[in-house]
Amino acid sequence: MARATARTGTSVDFAGTWVNEGGSEVVLVQTNDALSGTYESAVSSGGIKTAGTLVGYVDGDLIAFTVHWEAFQAITSWVGQLLPNAPRETIKTLWQMTKQVDSGEEWASINAGSDTFTRR
Repeated sequence: MARATARTGTSVDFAGTWVNEGGSEVVLVQTNDALSGTYESAVSSGGIKTAGTLVGYVDGDLIAFTVHWEAFQAITSWVGQLLPNAPRETIKTLWQMTKQVDSGEEWASINAGSDTFTRR
C-alpha cells in the first residue's frame, strides 16, 4: 500500500478562477499554503445559483477547501489533487456536504460526490 510522502515542499499556485463540469465557479486567493475566496454554485436544491465563503489549504499539488453557504444552513468540503499530466490545469476532487435536517431525518444530512475543476 502506498503511503503519503513527507511534506511535499513548494505548493502549486492555485490562485485564480476555476470552473467545474456543472458550471460552478470558485475564486481562490492563496497566501502561502492558506486559501480564502468564494464559491458560486450553479446547482442547488432550489435550482438557483448560491454562493458561499471559502477557506482551505494547499500542500504541494494537494488542495482542500470548505465552503459555508450563505443562503442555507449547510457546509461543503472538497479534497483533491492537481492532475500532473492533464492538457489543461485540472483539479480532481471528492466532496461531502452536510445540511440541516429535521429530527428523525439525520440519514439525509450528508451528500457526497466528485467534481473536476479547470482553470478559467
